[in-house]
Formats: sequence, structure tokens, C-alpha cells
Amino acid sequence: MLLTKEIAVYLNLVACRFKQYTANLLKKNNIGLTPEQFLTIDILWNQGPMPQYRIAEAMQKDKNSVTNLVDALEKKQLVQRLRDKNDRRSNLVTLTPKAEAMKNETKQFGISMLDDMLKGIDEKELQAFLATLKKIDQAMLDGASPESEQGSDF
Repeated sequence: MLLTKEIAVYLNLVACRFKQYTANLLKKNNIGLTPEQFLTIDILWNQGPMPQYRIAEAMQKDKNSVTNLVDALEKKQLVQRLRDKNDRRSNLVTLTPKAEAMKNETKQFGISMLDDMLKGIDEKELQAFLATLKKIDQAMLDGASPESEQGSDF
């Protein structure tokens, strides 16, 4: 198998496995969130209230998927939509006191999960890996949009 194709296969495999691994650990530890819901709340913990389109941009997800995520989090009473005072056409997604109350414990769980997953890999390797991922990401950002590509080998 060509090296580039093997890399593409493993990127996809690891992304899928990471999502499944995270989902299993969240469930096992009674967190009550899917990986996407966890990421949504983490973005709001880190950046504060924001419109749904900004959440979609941060997560690299389409607006409909984020609407479904926010709806599910609203049903769990973890977020609410409030009218944006600066733009009456827009709603800001904000965390509820319930979500704020679970912040420290849940964030610590996420950090511990990642530490366990990455144990045995030294910091130099992790820094090189991160730098490589950033280069791949930038190459995709610099390249043609997927809609304009003619064909694909995959």
C-alpha cells in the first residue's frame, strides 16, 4: 500500500476509534454526554456564549448537526439559547448552571482520559505528531474545497 494511502486510512481509522473510545469511557463513567456533546460544552466552557454557527465552525460540523447537538444539550438542561443583544436575528448558546457545576470534574475526566491514551509516548514524539497534524490540516485548508474537486482515489 502506498504510504500516503496508508496514512489516509489510519487517519480515518484513528478518528473513528477515538470517537468510539471516548464514547465508551464517557458512558462507563456516567458522564451522560456523547463525544460531540462533550466537545460542544467544552468549547462553551473555554470560549463562552456564542452563536451556533461559531460552534459549527469550531467543530468543523454542518449547521444542522450542531442544531441537533444543541437541541439534545437543551433537553439535558446543559445549554440554553438566548437572544443576542447585539443581533436580534441571532441566538447565543450559553451554558446553564448545571453545565457550569459539572465543569471541573468533567474537564479533569477528559484530561485524564487523554493522558491515559497517550501514556508511553514521550513529549518530543507528541510535539512532532502535533506539528505534523497541523501541517496536514493547513494543507487541506490551503487546497481546493472538497466541492470543487473533480475526483478522488478513495
